[in-house]
Amino acid sequence: MSEAYFRIFRGSHQIGGCCSEFRLGKRRIVIDFGANLPGTDAPEIDDEKLVQAVFGNEEDIAATDAVLFTHYHGDHVGLKRFVPESVPMYIGGTAKNIMKIIASRVDYRNEKTDVSAVPEMPVIERMKPYPKGGKAIDFSGISVTPLYIDHSALDSYMFVVEMCGKRILYTGDFRNHGIPGSDRFDRLIQKYVGKVDILITEGTMLSRLEEAKKNPVQTEDDLGREAEKIFAAYHENVVIVSSTNVDSVMEFYHHTPEEMEFLCDAVQAEIIQEAISSRNFGNYCYGKNIYVLCPNNYKGYMRNLHDPHFIMADETEYNGKGFVMLVRPNNFRFRELLGKMKDPHITYSMWSGYLKGEKCEDERLVEFLQGHDDDEHFTQLHTSGHAYVETLKKLIEITQPETIIPMHTESADEFAKMPEFAAYKDRVNVIRDGEDYKIN
Repeated sequence: MSEAYFRIFRGSHQIGGCCSEFRLGKRRIVIDFGANLPGTDAPEIDDEKLVQAVFGNEEDIAATDAVLFTHYHGDHVGLKRFVPESVPMYIGGTAKNIMKIIASRVDYRNEKTDVSAVPEMPVIERMKPYPKGGKAIDFSGISVTPLYIDHSALDSYMFVVEMCGKRILYTGDFRNHGIPGSDRFDRLIQKYVGKVDILITEGTMLSRLEEAKKNPVQTEDDLGREAEKIFAAYHENVVIVSSTNVDSVMEFYHHTPEEMEFLCDAVQAEIIQEAISSRNFGNYCYGKNIYVLCPNNYKGYMRNLHDPHFIMADETEYNGKGFVMLVRPNNFRFRELLGKMKDPHITYSMWSGYLKGEKCEDERLVEFLQGHDDDEHFTQLHTSGHAYVETLKKLIEITQPETIIPMHTESADEFAKMPEFAAYKDRVNVIRDGEDYKIN
């Protein structure tokens, strides 16, 4: 029997920048190929070194059956352009379409401003969608079953990996408090995963325990209810949320008061259209009309919006009824619109680490918020895209793994010491970047 190994190239002791592999004999699959997050403290391996470590020679390239992406966040897919053309890449079909919506704008902008930039679209077009219905894919004796999972990126996946008689669950980033709900999570794990030999799990929130405890918004349902109260109290509502965090976007949309208008730009509108056309979970449906802000009232921005719920908004006349407007701080148009408002209230729905004075301070965000970040005009309203400690405990209880390998966390070494996992402390095996964990 060929020897089998698991290795974390990067991500054993940090959040994001992930890349791992499963090897069976001379063959392997790679999972994720992410860029480092801004503000990553002294990474053991930078992006350039990671590319070299994974695809540094022809032998490595020839041995790779595929790169499997769990989802479209940059810290998991950000180095995709460095995957050799001979290596197949896989991602969820809806995730691919969302990436294409964004790439079409990025490539167009780069054509005008940065001719040296590598186009995104050809790389994304190479990606194959996962088979539907929980079907397994065989890669030279490594069987992988992709399972759709709840995360703040739409169409995310965890993988059941089977090799050498071992059953392994690789979670990727996940949670159970989004629109699909905890009931779906329980059913998914019980029906399609069950008991495993090895659990390789993310642990993002292990280093954010106090942040989670202090957050009054724990679920997407909570976020929607609180948002409705805020929107009802103000006439001009500006919402800062990731365009691809579709669960939160849909909560803001469906909790916009009936008498108010919901506004966004064409990029966000196309993502909403794609999400609704591909999903059937709770709030993934049309309600009120969505008014689309188009620069200079140019109808061409509406060309990809086919549903009648999308209506072109006159950028000079959206303020009559009161509104909820989704904005992107890195877009100068929204800074101009914000400057024309009389008394806007900003609802911030992203990780607090990007704010002024925080670990990963975002200069463009700080500039956008300047003069609008006092208590009267600014509210943080965000729920995590990652599993809480209670969810990790439930996952372990259901799967009953013999070995637990934490990753995507700054607290891997503390995992076994946490009271929630006391009953399983002897099963925790902490490995470091570049170490091989023998499976058989």
